[in-house]
Amino acid sequence: MKTAAKIALPLILATALGVAANSFAGKDRPPTPEEREKIMKKLEALGYSSPGEIEIEGKYIEVEDVLHTDGKRYELKLDAKTLEVVKRKVDND
Repeated sequence: MKTAAKIALPLILATALGVAANSFAGKDRPPTPEEREKIMKKLEALGYSSPGEIEIEGKYIEVEDVLHTDGKRYELKLDAKTLEVVKRKVDND
């Protein structure tokens, strides 16, 4: 039993450190439910709806395939702190 514990503990610690390192390395991640709610409110206020994928990428939020009231779909880059649109391009996909 002690041998299993000697093997398991380092594996558990390595896994935990790997998860922590990934979160600090700026890996893309989906927004939390609270973040998503704030993002959606901002998008709706700007005339956008029905977004595809939303990812938080460091200082920015990427919103793909979002529909605007002008009838076009866009890819947006938002400032993660202010939620202001810093880049917008027509989604041609």
